[in-house]
Amino acid sequence: MKKALLPLAIAALLALPSMAQESRGFKLGIKAAPNLGWIKSTTKELEGDGVNIGFSFGLMSDFRLGSDNYALSTGLFMNLLGANQTSKSYKTAIGGLERTVPSFEFARRYQYVELPILIKLKTNEMGYMTYFGQLGFGSAFCVSAKGDEYSYNAVSTGVGADAKFDREEKANILKETVPFRASLVVGVGAEYKFAGNTTLVFGINYNNGFTDTFDKAVLFDRKDAEVADQVEAHGKLHYGELLLGVYF
Repeated sequence: MKKALLPLAIAALLALPSMAQESRGFKLGIKAAPNLGWIKSTTKELEGDGVNIGFSFGLMSDFRLGSDNYALSTGLFMNLLGANQTSKSYKTAIGGLERTVPSFEFARRYQYVELPILIKLKTNEMGYMTYFGQLGFGSAFCVSAKGDEYSYNAVSTGVGADAKFDREEKANILKETVPFRASLVVGVGAEYKFAGNTTLVFGINYNNGFTDTFDKAVLFDRKDAEVADQVEAHGKLHYGELLLGVYF
């Protein structure tokens, strides 16, 4: 009898963590999500130049809200985002002389630590599948920002009308980036339970930025030259992602 009770006791102990997780309505997992990002410019001299590939990864969790059909979904993610922009050529006075500012290309790369808070609505389990939709808000803090910077080169400009500019790639533009990004998040997906409490998650999310990405950023650095019209950059960063994850 004692020999029979020992395996049963061990099995019960091994089952306790998963039972506790189910009883408190809490699930924890990992997420990996490739994304496509772009900036919608609100400065008329700037426009978006296509999308750029990025990546998000981290921990995700669900907290059941009374019923199995409702959950509070959150997580902690490192979000790598990219976006390209181009500026339009325009004329302005630089150093007292009329100059033509050429069209610039900007490749921007950002790293955010993101904490979303979403309400997830789930169907009842159909076989091994559960389908869901989710809606909520994202809050992200910028920890790194790189991009192209242009500076006016008064020495090489000469007497012509075209201004000359030096380009620095992957410059640190963190000081020119708003540190906090707020967004609206909407998504759909499905969960596939294939072994005990282990569940595969897949879906798509759209993350719509609310806040300006730029903080006093200008198209080019004027150095010591006086510029009549110094154009500031403004725009909101958006992205769509393919959600892939596992709950344990």
